[in-house]
Amino acid sequence: MLTKGFLKPEISIDKLGKSQFWTGTIIGVLIAFVLSYFFNYSRESLRMITFMADPYILTEKEFRLYDLFFASFATSLGFGFTIIYWLRGRNNSIKKRYLKTFTVSNAWLITFVALMLVARFGSILPIIVFGLHRYDGHLDLLNDFWLMFVLIPIYVFFAHWNSIRMIFRTRYWVLLSVVFYILTTFYLYKTTYADRDILNQSYYTQNKQRFDYIDSELDKAKKLGVFFSDTTKQILRKKYAERTTDLVLNLKHAFQTEKAVPLDTLILEKIVIHNMNRHGLYFYGRHQDRDKNWSYALPENIYYQILKYDINSVETEILFEILFEQISLFTAPHINWDEWEKYTDYEREKSYFRRNLMYSTETIQSRLIQVVDKLKSDKRYEKHHHLLIDIEFDNDRGRQKYYLIDEKIYLD
Repeated sequence: MLTKGFLKPEISIDKLGKSQFWTGTIIGVLIAFVLSYFFNYSRESLRMITFMADPYILTEKEFRLYDLFFASFATSLGFGFTIIYWLRGRNNSIKKRYLKTFTVSNAWLITFVALMLVARFGSILPIIVFGLHRYDGHLDLLNDFWLMFVLIPIYVFFAHWNSIRMIFRTRYWVLLSVVFYILTTFYLYKTTYADRDILNQSYYTQNKQRFDYIDSELDKAKKLGVFFSDTTKQILRKKYAERTTDLVLNLKHAFQTEKAVPLDTLILEKIVIHNMNRHGLYFYGRHQDRDKNWSYALPENIYYQILKYDINSVETEILFEILFEQISLFTAPHINWDEWEKYTDYEREKSYFRRNLMYSTETIQSRLIQVVDKLKSDKRYEKHHHLLIDIEFDNDRGRQKYYLIDEKIYLD
């Protein structure tokens, strides 16, 4: 025999209470707005942490994915708070009180567990992973984990409805709520995004001199019939990414062979020296060969390359420009703290880079001076002598040593 109350009541505004229904709905939407804003600005705050290494610069497509995910996830969480408000207090339409208690507790659990999961995952990546040296986009969230961004909000939304169905017969309410969910999501997507250009423009302004140099050199290369891909341009713009440090090391090794170094390699070597990119080798200390810390071609290797090419060739001109860039590293001015604001970010970085070179290398400066003197004394290269800036040996309190280059020495 069926007992009284066996059939679940059909959910309706009257069953929930008009005041409680509309207040709960408004509270849920407001909380969704707040959470969506919070997620977007938290992303920008966490992205700022990665600026200590290579900053996490998102493409427009990635920004849209994150914005849409935050909007949908915030709407799902807001729906959880709506349910909590709907079922609060006494309601004579709900006969089984323990089901109401279970539904409210379940709504709190789903809401906060999902929120903590996304907060933990979203904070660990920029703090630990994205900011690591040599990180180079190994974790492709957009292409490899896009389904996760779709399923999390959907699961949270329908998990709330699953518990409500233990109390009420929902009928067409689920379908109506899905429509309202989608509309709210897209409204939040269009209205609660954070201005991502603030961080991006700050990064581009700080590195403008480096980026402009890359663009100008790649444009010059096109005129010489040498073309580089957009990927190569992105690699050159980074400092600590794996592909960037590997490129610097491979360029260094290219000069250690007996073969003539091709034009495209020469162009890239000039760019990485100017922009002070470094290879990824470990630091060598005072009881080791500290010259291995030098990330670029040895000055004598450049000299041997000059001898391989015709005096009037483009390669010879670029090789002299490479020497000019190396000289400029050791002749960068020492900037006092009270004069710090008078210099550009690039000039400050170069001053710091020089101090680091004087500490981390031992004989590179003396080798460079000898190569410069050798070429200056050779009248065949007189038209390139303007690139050979005068450089005086600085022993840097005994940390720099004078190493005499043997002209008969073979390449390493």
